[in-house]
Amino acid sequence: MLDNRTASAIDLALQKHHTPVGDLYAAIRHGRMKRCFSRDTAIRWLAHFLTSHSFTRSGLKQRHPDFLVEQDHGEQVWRRGETTDAYHRAHQRTIRRLRLILARKREIQKWNEKY
Repeated sequence: MLDNRTASAIDLALQKHHTPVGDLYAAIRHGRMKRCFSRDTAIRWLAHFLTSHSFTRSGLKQRHPDFLVEQDHGEQVWRRGETTDAYHRAHQRTIRRLRLILARKREIQKWNEKY
C-alpha cells in the first residue's frame, strides 16, 4: 500500500510478485521464506512460520514423538509424529487472524480510495 499510515508488517511478510508465468506470492517471516502460486497457500505457510516460531520460543511441543514402524517386508522405519492438537488449533487461529487482518486492510484501502 502507498499510504504510510496503513503499512504494516503483514505487507512485508506476505508479498505479491508479478511474473510472466503468473502472480507469485512470497511468505517471509522469522528468517524463513516460501514462494507459492496461490495466496491461500502463502497464508498457510505464513501461519506455519508464525505458529512454529511462537511454539519454539515458548517451549511447547509441535509434534508427537516419532515412532518405529515395521513395514511388510520386515524393514523398520521411523515415522514422524503427528502435529499436536494445540499446534493445530493455534495454526488455524493464526490463519483466521491473518485473513481478518488482510480483509480489514482491504476495507481501509477501499475507504482511502473513496475519500
